[in-house]
This record gives sequence, C-alpha cells and structure tokens, in this order.
Amino acid sequence: MRKTIPILVLAAICAAPVAAAPPTLTVKAAPAIVAYGGSTTVSGVLSTKKTGQAIDIQGQDCGQSAFKKVVTATTTTGGAFSAAAKPTLNTNYQAKNKGATSPTVAVKVTPLLSLQKLSLSKFKVSVTAAQSFVGKYVVFQRLRNAKWVTLKKVTLATVATTTAPTQVTSSTFKIKLPAKLRVRSILPATQAAACYLPVKSKVIRS
Repeated sequence: MRKTIPILVLAAICAAPVAAAPPTLTVKAAPAIVAYGGSTTVSGVLSTKKTGQAIDIQGQDCGQSAFKKVVTATTTTGGAFSAAAKPTLNTNYQAKNKGATSPTVAVKVTPLLSLQKLSLSKFKVSVTAAQSFVGKYVVFQRLRNAKWVTLKKVTLATVATTTAPTQVTSSTFKIKLPAKLRVRSILPATQAAACYLPVKSKVIRS
C-alpha cells in the first residue's frame, strides 16, 4: 500500500493542467529615421495570433518619462498589426495589449534644414522642427577641390510658429562669395542636441 501513494501523487501532478504562457508582443518601426513631418510604420505580432485584437501603439517623446497612446491598431491574420505614426522629435514606441507590453523601438528625427540664396552674397538659413533653435548655430560651407570647407558659423536668431508644434528658426546673413559656387549648411550634432539628429541642407549655388 505504501508503494501506491507516491504513484498516485505522481499521477495527480502529471494530470494537473499546465498554465498557458502569457501573450507577448513584438514591435519594429520602419523607417527608423524620418525627416520632420514624415511618418514611420510601427508593426509587430501578437503571440496568440488572434485576429481583431486591439493593440495600443504608445510613444515616449524625447525628454518625457511616460508613454502616451498614439494610435490603436487591430490584429489581422496571424496576429499581425501595423499603424502609421508621425514623430515630431526622437521617440520611443511600444505596443500594448491587455497584460502584454512589447520591448521599445526608437525612431530618430532630423529637422528640416533649408538654405536659400536671397541675392548675391546674401543667404537665409531655416530650421523647421517642434522646438526653437534660437541661439544654436549652423555651419555654412562651400565645396573646394572636392572637399567641403567651412566658411562661417551662423547663429539662428528668430523663430516663428506655424501650425503647432512646428517652429521655424531662421537667420539671414551676408558673405562675399563668387557666383555659382556649390554651398550648403549643416546643423551639427552638438546643436541638434538630444532630441534630433544632425542634418545637412541641399546643395545650392552662390
């Protein structure tokens, strides 16, 4: 009789139902770098593979400690989901469904940097982003012997708000140059700071 008890206990253990693994979420974003005003697609898969499940896409903006809901996606075949997001500065994204939260994925943003020729030796540089760049500087360069040469640092002086949160920071400057040189401007990493990537303007003629 004593030998029977351990066998019965073992049988009871084997017969006990195994708890289902909690659902999980994967997430990715493409492209991982966008220009200001552009969008990225946040997508992933819910491990249960069920269709019709609501997935909250949450974003954590640069400088913020908390995530906020950006958009809700719905799972399709195989538990896949996707939604468009439009970050205005560097943003971390995650997906959430009931008790499941995905890892985070980072999307970086470049401001829009433009260089305009107003007249001979007179230019205007503008940075468009979701914050002011007043007091920051851009580098003005010309192409010489296949190399870019820095001619001037231009401090950004004025800012105008268009449609919130967009702000356009600009400065007009003069520099004596021969006509038809290839020139450009650069917002360096030190001036873009933590919430944006550095960026180059298009090349224009002086």
